[in-house]
Order: sequence, then structure tokens, then C-alpha cells
Amino acid sequence: DGRSCAWGSPRWRRRSLKRMGKATTTVAVIGASGGVGRAVVRAALDNGLRVRALARSRTRTQETVGDLEKLDEFVEGNVDDPESLARLLEGSVDIVLSCLGTPKGAAPCVENGTRKIIDAMRAAGLQKMAMISSIGVGDSLPQGLAMAPFFARCIKPLFLKKLFADLDAAEEVCWRAAGMRCVCVRPPGLTNKRGTGIFRLAPSCELKPSKRASIPREDVAAAMIKFAKDDSAFLHWEGKGVTVVS
Repeated sequence: DGRSCAWGSPRWRRRSLKRMGKATTTVAVIGASGGVGRAVVRAALDNGLRVRALARSRTRTQETVGDLEKLDEFVEGNVDDPESLARLLEGSVDIVLSCLGTPKGAAPCVENGTRKIIDAMRAAGLQKMAMISSIGVGDSLPQGLAMAPFFARCIKPLFLKKLFADLDAAEEVCWRAAGMRCVCVRPPGLTNKRGTGIFRLAPSCELKPSKRASIPREDVAAAMIKFAKDDSAFLHWEGKGVTVVS
């Protein structure tokens, strides 16, 4: 009957879980239509999390993520718009998952966007955030050199210097933000291969945590969801950058 179909409604499901005494984690995904962002949205839904998502284009997000009715909230906007961020973060959000990246050909924007996200989080009374960064940023520079020497010595300084400087600055924004609880997730090269669901979290002091210098976006998304679901994992890496490898 109609009641069996109603379970697909996020609001109906939320009320039912509340009656059963189950608290469901709510994540706010920023950059939901990007490569990692859309993988994070799909992984969160697959794990039974409540999802609020922000992206520039509703159409593109629907094409890459699927039915937006599965989300608790979709906000079409960007981090430069305080009203969009405020709408995204209203309600009972448990953690912000920032998948901000600089679009191809655009000026670096992650540092500025991260500042605005943190301002909006403060206004909403939120503290927890996991942010996508990259291996080779911050104290993982030696690790980046060990895992991908040609990229680190040639490609990065010649073509990606400003993008990596932007990520460095964005991480510093997190570390210096009083009262914020942040984890910066640092993958190596990203691929669109199907994820295995198997990944490893490693400190920056481990120079070569994997033989592979790349990782599927779906596996990076799985790591982000781990920080949303597993309080002990978040606490272990809180205030640090963590490398995620296959």
C-alpha cells in the first residue's frame, strides 16, 4: 500500500527513526556536484545518513548524483553566498564535509571558501568539519615527494603551484580557527575507477604509506564517511592532516 512507499521520503524516515529511538547522522556536503563531492553524497546515502548538499547547479547535481528527493535538503548556490550556507547548515547538522575544489581554469578559491564555511558554521553553532585537501600539502610535502617524485618535483611547481598554495592556506585557516574541530583529508592522485571500499589512513610522517600514487574518488568518499560515522576516528585525527591511500 502507500505506506510501504513512504519510507523513501527523508522526512517520513526521520520521524520514524526518532520514534524508534535511533539518531541518524546528518552531513552537510559542500561541493556536491564535483568529482569527490558526488561520491560523498552517494556514499552517505548508501550508509543511511541524512544528507544536506550545496552545489552551484541543480541540473548538474541531478545528473551526477541522481534523484535529489533522496536528500534532506539541496541548496543551489555557492560558498560566496552567506544565505546559501545558512540554509544548508540550518537544523541538526552533525558534521560538514567540504569537498571544495578549484574548477579548471578558475582562480584558486579553496582558502576563501573555507573561511566562509567556518564563518557560517560559527553562526550555526557547528564545530566539526572534514575537508578534502591533497597529499603534498602542509607537513605531507616529504610524503608527496616519496610517493610521486616526478609529480612533486616537476608538475606541481610548474603548473599547480598556486593551487597547492591555496590548499596550504585553506588548511591553515582550519588549524587557526578557534573552537573549530577539523580533519584535513589528503588523497594522492584521484581517479574515476570503481572504489574497492578498502582504504588506509596514514600520518604524514609515514613517507610511503602505499605503493599506489592514486586512489579512486569513491574510496576517498568512503574515508570521509568514516569521519562522519565514527567518532573515535574523527577524534584520533582531529586537528591533523591525514593521508588516505588504497
